[in-house]
Amino acid sequence: MSKPYWSELLEDALPGRVDKPRLSGLTMVMDSGLSVAQMRGVLELGAAHIDFWKFGFASASVCPPERVMDKVSLCQEYGVLAYPGGTSLEIAVSQGIWRDYLEALWDGGIRVVEVSDGTIDLPLRTRREIIRAARKMGFIVLTEVGKKWSGYMLPPRQQASIIQGDLSTGAHYVIVEGREGGRGVNVYDEEGNVRESDVNALADALGPLSTRVIWEAPLTKQQVYYIQKFGHKVNFGNIPPSDVISLESLRRGLRSDTLRWALGISKPAEEASGEAGDNARSTGTMGHVPKPTLWTDRAVKPRTDSGPALR
Repeated sequence: MSKPYWSELLEDALPGRVDKPRLSGLTMVMDSGLSVAQMRGVLELGAAHIDFWKFGFASASVCPPERVMDKVSLCQEYGVLAYPGGTSLEIAVSQGIWRDYLEALWDGGIRVVEVSDGTIDLPLRTRREIIRAARKMGFIVLTEVGKKWSGYMLPPRQQASIIQGDLSTGAHYVIVEGREGGRGVNVYDEEGNVRESDVNALADALGPLSTRVIWEAPLTKQQVYYIQKFGHKVNFGNIPPSDVISLESLRRGLRSDTLRWALGISKPAEEASGEAGDNARSTGTMGHVPKPTLWTDRAVKPRTDSGPALR
C-alpha cells in the first residue's frame, strides 16, 4: 500500500465537510466572463467544492452562444449546476417573455433558475407565479432578496418575510444580495464590513430557515464572518472563480483566519482591528471551539432526467 502524498496527510481543523451532492455548505461561483479554457482550469482543480456556476447578470447574452453551450457542457461534465444570473430573468420579465425564457433555458440544458428583483419592480404575485412555474417545469429555484442600489437596504424583517414567502411557494434557497463587489449594498457597508445587527435581525426572524439562505459574500472577511457565526456549512454566493480554493480552505480550517478559531486561539489585542477583525471581533466567537449548528448532513442523489437535484 503506497503512502499518502504529503498534501493528503493533514486532517481538516473544522471537520464534517460534506461531499457533493449536499444540501448545505453550498458554494456558488460568479463568472463574469471567463474563457472556456480558464473555466476548465478552475473546474479541474475545484469542481468538488463548487455547487452552482452562475453566469453573472446577463453576461451570457454578449458571448458567442457556441461558447456558452461549451460552458454549460463543461459544468455538466464536472457535476456543477450552471445557470444565468437573476438579472437575465428580470430582463425577460420586463420584455414580457419570461415563460419563453424558462423554456429556452430548459431546452439549453439549464436546470437552475434565479428569480430576483434587484433592478426591476416585480409584483409579489408575479414573483410567486414565476417560482411556481419554474418548479413545475423541474427547475431548482433560487430567489434573491435585496436591491442592487448602492446604500439601499430593505429592512431585515421585510427581507425575512419575502424569504419565508419564497420558500413556502417552492424556492429551494434564497440569496441575500451582496453584488459582485460586496461593498455599500444591503448588509454591507462601504468598506465591505458586515452590518452585524442587520444579519442578526434577519437570522433571528428566519430561525431554522436561515439554513436555506445563500449569502453573497465575495470578500474574504465576509466569508470568515459567516463561517464564525453560522458554522462552516453556511451557503455562499458570488464567489470569484479565483477564490474557490481559498474559500474551501476557510471552510475546513486550513487557513489562519478559521484555523485559530477552530483551535481556540485568540488574536492579540493589537491585531484585532485588522484583516477580518472588524467583523470577527463583533461576533464574540473568536477564541471558541465551533459549536454544533442547524445544518443537515443529509444529501440526496442528483437526478439526471428532468428533475432537480435538491428538494
